[in-house]
Amino acid sequence: MPTLHLLRLHIQALFFRTLQRIFTTLDLSYSHPLPKPHSFIRTIPSTHSKTLGSIDLFFYTSASHKSPPSSPEVGVKERRPLLVNFHGGGYAIGHARDDARFFTAITSSTNTLVVSVNYRLAPSHPFPTAIEDGVSAVLYLWEHADELGIDVEKTVISGFSAGGALAYGVSIKLAQVLEGMGGKGGSGGMLRGLVVFYGGCDFTLSRAEKDASNKNLIPVIPPMLYRFFDSSYLQGNPDKLDPLLSPGLADDEILRKGIPENVAMVNCGGDQLLAESTRFGERLKGLGKSVEVLVVEGVGHAWDKKASWKKGNAKRDEAYRFAVENLKEMWS
Repeated sequence: MPTLHLLRLHIQALFFRTLQRIFTTLDLSYSHPLPKPHSFIRTIPSTHSKTLGSIDLFFYTSASHKSPPSSPEVGVKERRPLLVNFHGGGYAIGHARDDARFFTAITSSTNTLVVSVNYRLAPSHPFPTAIEDGVSAVLYLWEHADELGIDVEKTVISGFSAGGALAYGVSIKLAQVLEGMGGKGGSGGMLRGLVVFYGGCDFTLSRAEKDASNKNLIPVIPPMLYRFFDSSYLQGNPDKLDPLLSPGLADDEILRKGIPENVAMVNCGGDQLLAESTRFGERLKGLGKSVEVLVVEGVGHAWDKKASWKKGNAKRDEAYRFAVENLKEMWS
């Protein structure tokens, strides 16, 4: 990629990340209900990435298992289900704390360990770094299950928007890595399911084609931001048919092996990603997967991240309840 173009992307990244932090702060700090903060952070190496580096894992626990922020739980005997989450932001903006209100909904009603992955962002780290970081995170958590009190056979991956697409990609890549390691890689880990909020699954379609696929489209993200996202993440012109980019078009065998048996989708009725997500859900059902879908009507992409102040957000609450109930089923 030409140096000037890459420099322009980095400048845009600073600008868009600053705006995103402002909007997220308004939501998480001034809108009700206020989410609980993370319990502690751990920095780990990205062991399965071709690009050397480290990533932060943000841990969220129930009140009965809250650890001091500076020290992880050690020697925990009780085994808890694990949720590994990936935030949205077009692979180029956003932070692991962005979905904290969802985590509060989970930890308030279940004895669960939630870990949000602060994967490395484009344009500094284009495809497939985020997916490799995600695989590294899951394997690290499984390898440290005794220390953290994790029931590795009750692992679910979730994600929002780009993070939802990462949930699919990490699941597929993880299956490939484990197959190369002879099955479960010695940890005994197992994915029970995926919970995906408005995640894309087909990079072969242009943004204009995605928009045209929904007659009830509610535009939320401006075209210039989409251009920044795509230019940042797809550096080097990767094959858009790669299953890690377009899982919705992957071969049946890849999906049978790479997508767990249970999938819950929360889609937006006014989203450009609704049609491709719906097709993917039907395809997974045809492959024998259990797929539960909630379509939230009358909302656009990432509607649950808008500041709602004191009035709350009934549709968001309904969607989070749907997700939590599906998580409970997956962990049962």
